[in-house]
Amino acid sequence: MKSVPLPKVGCVAVIDDLDEADIFDVINLHEQARAALPENRKRHILPQQASYFKDLLAGTTGRMVGIRVERKLIAQLVLIGPLSLREAIAGNIITHNDLSFHHASLNDSVIVFKSMASLPDWRGNDLAQSLVDYAENHPFVRVADHLFTQISVSNRRSWNVFAVKKFGIVGAAYDPDDGLPRFVFQKSAFGFDLDPAPIVDDVDPTDDFDAIVSLTQREGLIGFYEEGQTQKLSFLHNREELNLMPVLARVSGRQ
Repeated sequence: MKSVPLPKVGCVAVIDDLDEADIFDVINLHEQARAALPENRKRHILPQQASYFKDLLAGTTGRMVGIRVERKLIAQLVLIGPLSLREAIAGNIITHNDLSFHHASLNDSVIVFKSMASLPDWRGNDLAQSLVDYAENHPFVRVADHLFTQISVSNRRSWNVFAVKKFGIVGAAYDPDDGLPRFVFQKSAFGFDLDPAPIVDDVDPTDDFDAIVSLTQREGLIGFYEEGQTQKLSFLHNREELNLMPVLARVSGRQ
């Protein structure tokens, strides 16, 4: 449990793990948050069955954390895992698309951040940032080798939350369910060993989306942007991956 200030309303909330007793609050919050979004943004919070939350609150498939003011649940975040990257791909937990995961091994353990939601009247109080901060330092999460999340290209507010925490764009694809463009963000427990010189710079996330799809599939580049500057992206190499390339070539017989 941790106290967090709410700057917009000037009071203090409490962030903590949620459990099975919170099921009705969790479902109601999720539905209210989604209903409040305009039609063109409803895919930012995907619909979920009650069983999805029940399994998480029971600790079967992961955990949930939430923020309360007194007894009122005002924000929540799903943490799925820990499980291997292989299992996450097979279960379509990170994405429904067939992506190349260049910066993690199939047997590495991962946690996937999903289904973040907050009540409309409480937005503007850095709730998402508080949830991610708390989750990253949770013992349940710290055992994982990598953290992942998937964010709609149009949801730039969520981008900034994860960018501040040094998540990078490692994949891009059109969602097969609705055809909308989405980014996969990743953060390694030990960080990325980035080549400081961008391979591709000044990339527009919307206009250049098809190029980003190709880059992250073929070359395994990582996209970053400065805090508050979400209009353009820069894509860099992971030097650790580059150092492995000669070894992989020798092993495969390709000098």
